[in-house]
Amino acid sequence: MAEAEPDNPNPLKSSGSSEFTRPNLAEESNRDEDEGLTMTVKAKHSLNLVLFGRQKAGKTSAVKAILGQTDLPSASNSSECVRNQGEVCGRWVSVVELPALYGKAQQEVMEESFRCISLCDPEGVHAFILVLRVGPLTDEDKGELQTIQDTFSSRVNDFTMILFTLESDPTAVDVNVIETDRNIQELLQGCEGRYVVFNVNHPQQIPQLLGTVGMTRKSDTNTHSYTTVMFANAQKERLLKQQKELEELKTEKMGSKYQFFIFLTS
Repeated sequence: MAEAEPDNPNPLKSSGSSEFTRPNLAEESNRDEDEGLTMTVKAKHSLNLVLFGRQKAGKTSAVKAILGQTDLPSASNSSECVRNQGEVCGRWVSVVELPALYGKAQQEVMEESFRCISLCDPEGVHAFILVLRVGPLTDEDKGELQTIQDTFSSRVNDFTMILFTLESDPTAVDVNVIETDRNIQELLQGCEGRYVVFNVNHPQQIPQLLGTVGMTRKSDTNTHSYTTVMFANAQKERLLKQQKELEELKTEKMGSKYQFFIFLTS
């Protein structure tokens, strides 16, 4: 008579099969809640920022301070933009750091600009943040802003703000430089006075920074982000302008040749 098989002491484990472990429902529930909270934060408070400026202006330090992350890759020594993300003050924030574009070939500028705007699609860019050191503006500082304006059109001014970076709390001298330097004041007027002085080592001004970002908008439509559609329209306008300038140049040359012909035959 065959010996009866003993009862399986673990009903969730069968003989000759791989072991089945009962899931920890509490852990699964907590993980789902955390993931759900993260998705809610992303959906309701998504914010896309683009930091641009010359090399050694403090862009990478500013990104680290904004996101509260110290081990981030830098775009300073790269020819491509870098995106980092994280939760900041209850908002899901995406920060794209552009490499210095001033003086680069037009094709390279266009490629990086398109990559930048694509990384922020479909919400668009809520703020273009020009990062500056406190002090007199350099030609590179001015060139970076001009490059962005030429590439994204003058509409980008509605979404531009200035971030002055420091490695300590601002002093009266720092504030005086910002308030009295004529070039800086002209720059601030171009973006309706939107700026923040930012200590990258003790970033207590992050709520102020996010509040200033909330002030950027396209004034005539109250649009709160610069979108890929705006970028495409900017490129169409740029090409049409170039075509018009070329036609005017051809017309001018033809007129000069005609006048020279009349002179020779008179």
